[in-house]
Amino acid sequence: MFSLLQVFLPMYIIDTVSTLNRIFVAIAPLCSYVSGLLASFPMRTINKRLGRKVTMIVGLVFVLASTVLFWCIFQFKPLIRVEVTLILGCILLGIGTSTTNICSFSLTSDLIGLNTECGAFVYGIMSFADKLANGILIALIQQFNPCTADATARCELYYRQVLAIIPAAVSICTVIMLMTMWKANIGGNRHEIIGTERTRLEPIKNHINDTEDDEKELLIA
Repeated sequence: MFSLLQVFLPMYIIDTVSTLNRIFVAIAPLCSYVSGLLASFPMRTINKRLGRKVTMIVGLVFVLASTVLFWCIFQFKPLIRVEVTLILGCILLGIGTSTTNICSFSLTSDLIGLNTECGAFVYGIMSFADKLANGILIALIQQFNPCTADATARCELYYRQVLAIIPAAVSICTVIMLMTMWKANIGGNRHEIIGTERTRLEPIKNHINDTEDDEKELLIA
């Protein structure tokens, strides 16, 4: 989803928010990337306090808030300047996508659990599926693109719909999926197994240490 938004964000600025200076074609994605980077630093602490699923829902709320700003950018014009609304939407988008990406990879890690031998395959399939889905979606969006030299109004509305409706739909579907697996204890068994294994091995380690100490005492004697 993040790749899709980064592809069409410059077109949204050029065609939908056409009154802005072209410098915002570079500033808006930069704000999105920087905010996403800054949001990643406290993510470990937030995940521990709230849990991965709650944190992911919070990230999706940020994405939904950004889509509202992108859709209602002209409605907010009497209250907030257009460029401020755009930058604020990009910041919220960066925070939301960074949070959801981190949480999705964390959930995948929990799902892999102790089966680390298939971890590379799982992450590879995830990356491939993400790129493939983004490529297909971008091709479909461009296939139905109504933009022509004399269709500026339709073009303005089209990129507005792309940047607002698609991320909102994906976010809502993700929230529904998370709610269906809310009680699932993903990765819980892994931690239980690790704890049981440590408890089982502890007497063996103590016995080995005691044996080594006895051998050392005999050698000294």
